[in-house]
Amino acid sequence: MKIPGLTHGHRASLWISHAAIGAIALAIGANACQREPREVLMDGNEESNTGRVTGLGGVFFKSGDPKPLLEWYRTHLGIDAADWGGFAFQWREREQPEEIGYTVWGAFPETTGYFAPSDLPYMLNFRVRDIDGLIAVLKEEGVEIVGEVEEHPNGKFAWISDPEGRKVELWEPVASSEDPYLQ
Repeated sequence: MKIPGLTHGHRASLWISHAAIGAIALAIGANACQREPREVLMDGNEESNTGRVTGLGGVFFKSGDPKPLLEWYRTHLGIDAADWGGFAFQWREREQPEEIGYTVWGAFPETTGYFAPSDLPYMLNFRVRDIDGLIAVLKEEGVEIVGEVEEHPNGKFAWISDPEGRKVELWEPVASSEDPYLQ
């Protein structure tokens, strides 16, 4: 499928980035299927999970020309991106149905520095319960921390690098009743 205005190189870059995102999703799914169900279910019970990652907070990717790409996704898949360049898929917590969560899907310009120091065209965001505690543990474990923990209206954010140099964003969301993006 052609996206108007994109060169062959941009189309190849898009294909590669989408293939990478698909491979990540497949790997996450395959890995989850290999575990015991009690390890996969993130139900708020500390005994049923590691207390680190509670879910996928977002998938972010670079695009040579985000506007026509986002228009393509709106037209063909019904993903109506907001002016900021992404879409938030909302869902409810299983054990706390009054809590609304969301997973962000977002396109960034190819020139963004937000994924730095990684030079890869995508970045994953994982939801966590206690970002300060997790960062302390990750430091002790020798994980590379990128920058400092930042507080934003929708929660706290921190960044790490995985062993292959991917920047990974960690997000401790605020309660949905306090999240300005859900108001």
